[in-house]
Amino acid sequence: MTDPDTLDAPEQERSPFGGVAVRELVRDVVAAFALLVALPLPWDHAHRGSDRLEIVLATVLALLAIAAPYLRRGGVGPSSWDVLTSRRTVALACIPYAVVAVVYLVLDALAPADAAGGVGAGLAVGLAGAALAAAPRWAHAPAVVAGVVALGTLATPVAALVQGAPWAVWVVGLLNALVVLGVLWFTAGTYLRSGDLASGYVLLALGGAVALELVLFAGGNVDPWFESVHGQRLGLLLLPVVAAVTARRVVDDAAATVGEPDDVRAARWVAVALRALTIVALVAAFVALVALVLVVADGVRVGRVLRLVVGVLMVGVAIAARRSLARDPRAGHAAAVGAACVIVVLGLVIVVARAGLGTQSNVEELLVAFGLPAVALAALLVPPSVRALVASAPETPETPETAEAAPSGPSEDAPSVGASDAVPETPAQTQAEAATAGRAEAAAPSSSTGAYPVAAAAEPAGRAPQAAPVATRPEVRPLDATQQIAPVRATQAPDSTQVLPPVQAAPAQTAPVQAPGWSVAQAMDPSTPLADLARISAEAPHLRSYVAANPSTYPALLDWLGALGDPAVDAALRSRR
Repeated sequence: MTDPDTLDAPEQERSPFGGVAVRELVRDVVAAFALLVALPLPWDHAHRGSDRLEIVLATVLALLAIAAPYLRRGGVGPSSWDVLTSRRTVALACIPYAVVAVVYLVLDALAPADAAGGVGAGLAVGLAGAALAAAPRWAHAPAVVAGVVALGTLATPVAALVQGAPWAVWVVGLLNALVVLGVLWFTAGTYLRSGDLASGYVLLALGGAVALELVLFAGGNVDPWFESVHGQRLGLLLLPVVAAVTARRVVDDAAATVGEPDDVRAARWVAVALRALTIVALVAAFVALVALVLVVADGVRVGRVLRLVVGVLMVGVAIAARRSLARDPRAGHAAAVGAACVIVVLGLVIVVARAGLGTQSNVEELLVAFGLPAVALAALLVPPSVRALVASAPETPETPETAEAAPSGPSEDAPSVGASDAVPETPAQTQAEAATAGRAEAAAPSSSTGAYPVAAAAEPAGRAPQAAPVATRPEVRPLDATQQIAPVRATQAPDSTQVLPPVQAAPAQTAPVQAPGWSVAQAMDPSTPLADLARISAEAPHLRSYVAANPSTYPALLDWLGALGDPAVDAALRSRR
C-alpha cells in the first residue's frame, strides 16, 4: 500500500488515496463498513457489539489501522507514522478482533445446552470485515478457515445426539451440515483444489449475499438470526468470513486474466452461472427437506407444505436450467435466464408466506430466493463476452441434408467440407468397421470410395498417448494435390508428416500450413463434428477442458484426454459423471 514517492511529496501535493490501487481502496472501504455495521448487531442472545467493551476496543483498533495509511498520505502525523502504512501493520491490528470473535465461538461450544448463547450476525459481519482488512497472505489461511467452519457445522448434529435432543433436531442439524459442506465444496473447495476462478467468483458473491442479508434482516428485536453448536444449525452465517479470507487471492487471480480472449471469458462466466444453479438446487433441497421433517415431527401447516412444494419446484427448475446451459451455452442461455427469474418468483412465494421480508425468513430462504438467482442472472446478462457468445449463435443450424447438398468442388463461397461433415458414426460402429477393415485398409485410402479410415493401433502399456483417438468419418472424397480447399476457419490441409488426432495424414499439400482458429463455442457445441473435436484437442490445448465437458465427445477421445494429467481437463471429466 505504501508509495515512497507519495510520502516524500510536498504537503500540498499529497493525496490520501495517491498510489493506492483501486481494488485495495474498495477492500478497505468495505472492511471499515463491515466493522462499523457489526457494532449494533447482536453477537449473542444477550449482547450486541456495542454493549461489550472488548468488542468496541477491538473495532476501534482495527478501524485506526485501516485509516492510518490514508491519514499519513494526506500529511497527517509525523514521519514516524510511516511504519503504520504497511499492510503487515493492518493485519496485526486486526488480530485482537479475530481473537475476540473466536472466544465467543468457543464459549458457545462449551456452554451448556440450555444456556442462552449462540453467535449472531454481528460476529459474522465483523469478523468478515477484519479478515478483509487483514488480507492474509498465508497460502493455507482460506483452507484453515473453511475447515474450522466445516468442523463446527459437523459438531451440531453430534451435540444434538449426545444431549438426547428430539430426532427432528438432530436430523435438521445433519441436513444443515450437509448443505454447508456442499456449498463449501462447490466454492472454496473447488477453487483451492483446482484454481477454478469461476468457483472463486461464486464464493465471493455468496459471501457478499449472506453478509447483505445479515446487515438488512438479522438485527431485529423480534427473533434475530442466531447459530449455535447446540442449535439446529451452524455455518451459513459464517460463509462471509470464508469469502473474506479468500477474497485477496481471488482478486489477484482475476487481475492476472486481463487480456484473455472473449471466448475464454464467456466460458468462465457460463461456469459461474452453472455453479450458482447447482447451489440453488442444493439449498432449495435443504429448504424442502427441513419443511418435510417439520411436517412429520410437528404436524401439517400451510407454511411448511408451501416450503416443501416450492423447494421441490426450485430444485427441478434449477436442474433443468443447468442441464440446458451445460449442453449448449448459446441455445440454453434463454432457458437459464428464464429459470432464474422463475426461481425468484418461487422464492417470493416463500418469503411472503413467512410474513414478508424480515427475521421471519431464514438466511437460506432469502439466499435461494434472491442471492443465488441474482448471481446467475448477472453472469449471464452483464458480461459483454457472454452477450457476444449468445449473439454468435446461428439462426438456422446446418442439417445433414444441407451438408450433402453442398458442392464438392472448391470455391470461395463453399464450405471447406461437404457431406463428410454429417453426424459422425457412433464409436460402436467405428470399432466394428475398424475391426472388419483391418490395419491395411486403415493405413491407405479405399480405392472404391476414396475415404480415409482411421488407424486403430493401440498405444503400448505404460506409454503416454501420442495422438487423440478419433471416430471414423464416412465417405470423404479424395482431393487432388493441386487443389486448395476454400477455408471456413482459414486453415489448410496439414502436411503428411504431421500427426493429427482426428484423421490419418492427408496427401501432401504445396500450400503452407496454418493454425486453425478454434473457439470455446466450437469446443462446447454438441453439434461440432467428432473429427473437429479431436483436432481441437490436439491443436488448441487451452480448449481441452471444454472438449472434455462436451456431451458429444466420444469415449476414445475422453480416455485420451484423461491420460494427459491436466487438472482442468480432469475436473471437466469428473463433472460428466
